[in-house]
Amino acid sequence: MASPTHSIMIIDDHPIIHDGLKTLLASEEALSIDIAASSAAEALAILATITPDLAIIDLSMDDSDGTYLIQKIHHQFPKVHMLVYTMSEEKLFGERVASAGARGYVMKTSRASMVKEAIYTILAGDIYFSPKIKKRVLKQKIGRGRGPNSALDTLSNREMDIFNLVGQGLDTVNIGGKLNISRNTVDTHRINIKKKLELSSGKALDRLAYEVIMQGKMPKKKA
Repeated sequence: MASPTHSIMIIDDHPIIHDGLKTLLASEEALSIDIAASSAAEALAILATITPDLAIIDLSMDDSDGTYLIQKIHHQFPKVHMLVYTMSEEKLFGERVASAGARGYVMKTSRASMVKEAIYTILAGDIYFSPKIKKRVLKQKIGRGRGPNSALDTLSNREMDIFNLVGQGLDTVNIGGKLNISRNTVDTHRINIKKKLELSSGKALDRLAYEVIMQGKMPKKKA
């Protein structure tokens, strides 16, 4: 008896990623990659009519934050498993996307074999995160979380989105445009982020965000 074919959906605003994943998985007879969306709005519209077994999702979408998209899919289409496939470091977003409903996390710089392993692991009913993140996710599920692992864990999902974009060098106007929120809202979030991270100025926030997002340096855990 032939193995069942699993339907895969790609949600990414870069066509080259669509083509790359299709090429990568073309030889996998158990996988069918014939659904793709280039925006969150398009993805939700497609999912209203089609239910793939797995959605591969980028965290950086032009019309939406990936974490919020994951939350929407998880609540509206709970049968769809989700794998995050992104350039952002897992240590920054792994636990957040797991809480939102994602089943795994792979960086776009990972080996092809890791991407395939993640897909088959999730389709088999397991989760695919690094051992450290997986341990924390499982602790959360049984109510044994130990609180923030770093100062960044005190930020809300939206605050973390803004912190991420600040680290990439975007100014307030561009952040507001990307997240579809007003400049005043961005400024309010920046103030809250500074308070939570105990930063004295906007420049200090810009510097820390750059060090974390672009250089991979993590702030120390708050006492």
